[in-house]
Amino acid sequence: MYNQQLNEGLRPLDLKDMVYPIIEVDTYRSKMGEDRDVCVLSFQASDRNPAKDMMEFIEKGYNFVLDADVSSGENSKGEYHIFVELDRTPKLPEQIQEIAYGIKKLTGISDWKFRYHKSDRDHDLSEENLSRIVPKTPTMYEGMMQKEKVESVKKFFNKTLMDDLTMEDSVITIHKPFDQKINLRLIDESPTMLEDGPSVDDASTAEIFWFTKVLGDYNISKFGDKFLFSNRDRQMLLQRID
Repeated sequence: MYNQQLNEGLRPLDLKDMVYPIIEVDTYRSKMGEDRDVCVLSFQASDRNPAKDMMEFIEKGYNFVLDADVSSGENSKGEYHIFVELDRTPKLPEQIQEIAYGIKKLTGISDWKFRYHKSDRDHDLSEENLSRIVPKTPTMYEGMMQKEKVESVKKFFNKTLMDDLTMEDSVITIHKPFDQKINLRLIDESPTMLEDGPSVDDASTAEIFWFTKVLGDYNISKFGDKFLFSNRDRQMLLQRID
């Protein structure tokens, strides 16, 4: 299949039982470019030395790898991540498999699995699964991220009776029954810095009451010309668009 040579100083199975058989794809941000253009793979090793050996093996052995690096510190279990960055192109599934095949010589791992983005579901590392799940072009990545964002916003507005919710750039449109539409601009999904104190005048109270009536039982406060919506442990800072 592939003919990757081992680096000088590394022998077959030198990293046996030191690397985990799960690859995380697009879970971490790229440091080489925009995530739409660069795919980040993450492997996990039991200690820093095997992680460094594996990083050097990948970096020196594959000319299509943009960068390989080891996490600066260990996680809570004492393990280290190996990050590998690749151009997001139609060759991506084949390249991921090629790297996994080469690492097999060092680790003995033949039954690789992968997880995509924020999901904790394991998939067999096959070209079919990679092609189906991992976006291979910047356009495909942006489309996937937009779809994911819309689904996240829909979950936030789970108390709202609506026919549909659409989103273009930062503008959320909630389609209510009888062709009623409410347009909101998403300012911040995790607001931390807000203007001093909420507005409590009669006009602000009336606007909050209107939002509660048409959108549902959310905890709403007004700050300037923006509204802070809370739904359990999530918050959104929104601005009404007439």
